[in-house]
Amino acid sequence: MSTRVVNAESIRGKVTFEDLVEPVSRAFAETSAGLADNGLIVMFPAERRELGDVYVKTGSLRGHDVYIVKVSPWFSANLERGQAQGGFVAVFDSATGHTLALLHDEHYLSDIRTAAAGAVAARMLAPPTVETVAVLGAGVQAYWQPLALYGERPFKTLSIWARSMPKAEVLKSRLREKLPDVEIWCSPDIESTVRRADVLITATQAREPLVRGEWLRRGAHVTAVGADDATKSELDATALRRAKVFVDAREIAEANGDVHRAIRTGRYSIDDVSGELGEVISGRKAGRTAVDDITVAKLVGLGAQDLVAAEVTLAKLS
Repeated sequence: MSTRVVNAESIRGKVTFEDLVEPVSRAFAETSAGLADNGLIVMFPAERRELGDVYVKTGSLRGHDVYIVKVSPWFSANLERGQAQGGFVAVFDSATGHTLALLHDEHYLSDIRTAAAGAVAARMLAPPTVETVAVLGAGVQAYWQPLALYGERPFKTLSIWARSMPKAEVLKSRLREKLPDVEIWCSPDIESTVRRADVLITATQAREPLVRGEWLRRGAHVTAVGADDATKSELDATALRRAKVFVDAREIAEANGDVHRAIRTGRYSIDDVSGELGEVISGRKAGRTAVDDITVAKLVGLGAQDLVAAEVTLAKLS
């Protein structure tokens, strides 16, 4: 039995984040219904942790014909050299375990399924009307998340804060091409950037909290995607305590990112989490219920999302 091998160029030419929004929404709901097995191992093979990491995610969903194992490396050396990241998604037959396909996506499927997850979070939790958006960071998700948000909540202005102002300016130019009706500028001050935002997107590699809870305006929504392992954190415990926090999966949030950090400091508990995003999608939990609610979607990422991304990819390429 031969294994299909698909390169990144083929995937990019056929699959967009818009193709993944509804499948990712269903993956959230199925995970929260207890139908998923999501696994995560994080390795740090570079000389220092901040220079590179490798995420190995596994995903299966009851009733689906395939399961996946994803190897997703990120190394700063690739950014410096202007080359793609490595990695692949291996797709297996759920009945036999045979390898059906290797999707050499160069991180692309991870990028767009995270964008799709952000779109779902905005749909379920963001204020009905959004005017001002802020994004912290200037990397891949700082590009994708505003595009995903705009599809659900069109907005008028976007401010970008990043540690590197030249990188923020590059991001501004890229986003202007995609969002011509949005006024976009770069901000040198993180506090004022956060305080103005109806929706805040955090997409940094921060290992200590950047956002203080008292900066969040009443009624704001936060989509937090940067802190995706146990070493990273973007939101302080006050931000979590002021908000209704929704996670992709409780056990994964408890062990990774902002929730993990706040629990470790003793200022938060996993019981303080308002629910999983899949529970809001299925109607088992209420999301935003009042105008002044502050909501946080804390997304670490699920193997089930990678599974549905692989399903869509193979269907598009068939």
